[in-house]
Amino acid sequence: MTAFLNSLTEAWAARSPRERTMLMIMGLILLLVLGWYGVAQPLSRGVTASEQRARRAAAMLSDLEAAARVGGISPGAAAAGARQPLTAVVDATAQAAGVTVDRRREETDGRLTVWLTGVSPTVMMTWLTALAQAHGVAVTDITASRLDNGLIEAQITLERPAG
Repeated sequence: MTAFLNSLTEAWAARSPRERTMLMIMGLILLLVLGWYGVAQPLSRGVTASEQRARRAAAMLSDLEAAARVGGISPGAAAAGARQPLTAVVDATAQAAGVTVDRRREETDGRLTVWLTGVSPTVMMTWLTALAQAHGVAVTDITASRLDNGLIEAQITLERPAG
């Protein structure tokens, strides 16, 4: 290691003052470029990405809180909902949660299949959770796909357990 440093010192001493100045300026420019593209830019992109994730998380939290406020159902309403037809329960809770049912099909075995388009995943899951907890409606089958705008379209089959 010392031999390497000695050879560098000798090479530096062999340079003229003008060459030394030019090498120092080149080294400074190289250090600035590496500092900018190697440190400052990645940190800036990281801050921007973190801010975007925080905004998305805040929006999702807001959606969940709104859906929880809308989906809150009293025990008396749950008992009344148990006597209503499945279609009526699904329609009422969907409307309360802000979910638009595009199409529905009643199956012969008592199940109900609904199609949703352009719904937020958090709103849909909150609605399905409220259906399960407040009315005992279970999801037996679900097929969902993400749309370009971040919303989803889904085909959901629902049923009430026998009893």
